[in-house]
Amino acid sequence: MISYIRKTDEKQRWLFFSTLLNAALAAAKLGWGWMMGSTLVVADGIHSISDVFGALLIFLALFFAAHKSERFPYGLHKLEDMAAVLGGLGILYAGYEIIHSVFFEAGIKTPEDIWTTVGFILVIVLIQYIFYFFELKAAQRLGSPGVKADAVNWLGDIGAGMIVVIGLVAHHYKVPYAQEVSVIIIVLMILKGAYDVLKEGLLSLLDAADIEMNDTIRKIVMAEPDITDINYLRVRKSGSVYFADMEVRVAEVSAAKAHASIDRIVEALHRDIDALEAVTIHYEPDHPPYRTVVRLLKEDKVHLSTHFGQTAWLEITHLGADGEDLGKQTVKNPAAAAPKGKAFRLVAYLLSIHADKIIMGEADLDENILTLFEALDIEIQQETLA
Repeated sequence: MISYIRKTDEKQRWLFFSTLLNAALAAAKLGWGWMMGSTLVVADGIHSISDVFGALLIFLALFFAAHKSERFPYGLHKLEDMAAVLGGLGILYAGYEIIHSVFFEAGIKTPEDIWTTVGFILVIVLIQYIFYFFELKAAQRLGSPGVKADAVNWLGDIGAGMIVVIGLVAHHYKVPYAQEVSVIIIVLMILKGAYDVLKEGLLSLLDAADIEMNDTIRKIVMAEPDITDINYLRVRKSGSVYFADMEVRVAEVSAAKAHASIDRIVEALHRDIDALEAVTIHYEPDHPPYRTVVRLLKEDKVHLSTHFGQTAWLEITHLGADGEDLGKQTVKNPAAAAPKGKAFRLVAYLLSIHADKIIMGEADLDENILTLFEALDIEIQQETLA
């Protein structure tokens, strides 16, 4: 059972506006730096241009992520993870660029009108922080590594802007090492953000198990009363969505009731886990931890019956894993008193007690009953009476 529930329109919009805003701010910083003669502002503008390409890369990945075809039936969501990894590497490069520009470049020019330039950069930083704050909230709500990578990438721009401000103010007041300390703090923030983005993207690309998501799905599935166990559960993360595949054991023998239980599970999973793109559930009837052997007996409760539906008694024996007798009981055939359809009524009863083997006298059985027993892996043994 596969149900499509996720769209990427909102993620695309965030990346699109991020790209436009970054491009506008980069152009503004380059223009101001050239006009005021500030090396720091020009370098910050160049740094922002690299972020424009990073945001554009993630935007394009999200645009194609949900594309489905015969060759890619699950879509191209992994493009989002690839873009997130590249974005994380871009964040690392931004950290290197800041260190290089401050500690290894010489001859930095400072504008004569320091305070006007500081005010301009602070306005830019405020705009960047506001966008970063709301984009990060959206990334957490959407569970999107691509949007998160772009949001964290704004820290590089904010950090670079603050380095410009601190550098200009420190130059004015001749404060020793203030700029160096600020650089170290900002770079540590950037490295932490890069680590988170790279870790999430790489784990998704490697199809690593999401333990928390596994536990969430397991709790929802086991909350269904008719589910007795989960044989296996595999959850695959692709971009910001999840694909789940599982096999469960259902206590219900009726196929209709079993399907109803599975439908309730699928509905609950999609309702409680918004990021679940699709779920496939295989199920099999639950089986007791023992084998059940049924002997069809005549009225004397000794000899095997040669009439399936009209047999008088059922001797039911439960056998353990090593063949030990766990208990035996003899019950009257519940279908014997039925006006018609005795054979199929008896079949229904045998299924309800999870019969594994049926022993009776040699007789001609209905082909439909034999086919059903074969399909359900129920052995039927006919013995020639002496």
